[in-house]
Amino acid sequence: MKNNYSEKEINIFNGVLKLARAGEDVHSLTAQKIATAAGVGKATIYDYFSSKEEIVQGAMIYSLSMQKQRFEQEMSRTEDFRQRMNIIYNGIIDSVQDTGSVFRLLLQAMGKERQSCNMSPEIMGQVTEFVSILFSVLAKGYRQGVFSTDVCDKQNEAYVLMAMVSNVFATASRAKNKLYPISREEIINNSYKMLVKALA
Repeated sequence: MKNNYSEKEINIFNGVLKLARAGEDVHSLTAQKIATAAGVGKATIYDYFSSKEEIVQGAMIYSLSMQKQRFEQEMSRTEDFRQRMNIIYNGIIDSVQDTGSVFRLLLQAMGKERQSCNMSPEIMGQVTEFVSILFSVLAKGYRQGVFSTDVCDKQNEAYVLMAMVSNVFATASRAKNKLYPISREEIINNSYKMLVKALA
């Protein structure tokens, strides 16, 4: 995966996120709109990318990479399972409440990709790395005696994955429920209890 992006490439990626935050559907973006949001000329776009689709995919790969680095930096400050889960839950809630988050872009793109082609290996690789981070945190919880299900046991892998995915989606769903709002702290506490009970 490329990690030495130029300043102009990063500006272009941030232009995509800026448009998403303004409510634009990534599939309706034009090269001109992206260039304007990025503060570059339209010709500059094509100095770095061959198509709009390549720009959007590049923006997602770059953003996923940056979010993964932030997760890893925050988690490196603590070995405590509960604190690491709080970092994950806060990241989920922030992403749900940010209309330009990479996770929302990813969901939009995945919806479109189902009708056309598969997601790029680079994006799938980034998603897989996020799942690996979650699994490593759960393994730490098992080693710390928080729950009894051995998340490293291959026989438990499918169940643990279902429990983890359900927990992530439940957290996201609760965070974006504006009809019955509750505090971030309560969402995190309930999500944590749900996860511990599922893996007890």
